[in-house]
Amino acid sequence: MTLEFPVIKLLDYEAEWDVLEASINPFAVVVMAHLRTLATTQDPSGRLRSKLKLIRDLYDRGYSQQDILELFRLLDWMMGLPEELEIQFRDEVRQLEEEKNMPYVTSIERIGKEEGRNEGRSEEREAIIIILLKTRFGEVDEE
Repeated sequence: MTLEFPVIKLLDYEAEWDVLEASINPFAVVVMAHLRTLATTQDPSGRLRSKLKLIRDLYDRGYSQQDILELFRLLDWMMGLPEELEIQFRDEVRQLEEEKNMPYVTSIERIGKEEGRNEGRSEEREAIIIILLKTRFGEVDEE
C-alpha cells in the first residue's frame, strides 16, 4: 500500500489571481486572503484595502448569508489589522452591510465577547475580594 499526498504551494497561485477571482470555490477566497496577508505584512493600509475588497467580493460570488459570515470570520481572523484601521474597517463594513442588507458579526462579536469576559473577570475578582474580607473580618456588609 502506498499513500500519496499531493503538495501545492499557495504562493504559486499569485500568478493565477484572475482564475482565483473568477472562481466561486470558497477555497479560492481563502487562498487569496492568504496571499494578500503575506503581501501586506508591512503594509497595514494595503491589508485594509485588500481585506475590504475580499469582503465585498464575498457578496458578489453568490454565496449564502451563512457562507458569507463563515468566510468573513475566517478572513477577519487571517487578516488582522491595527486598532485604528480596525475601526475604519468596521465603519466600511457597516456601510457595506447596509447596502447588502447583511448582518456584520465578526470583529464586533469579538469585541462583545471580550467585554463579556472582562465583566466576568471583574465579577470574579469582586467575589474573591469579598471572600478574603469575610475570612479576615467576618461579616461584610454590602457597602
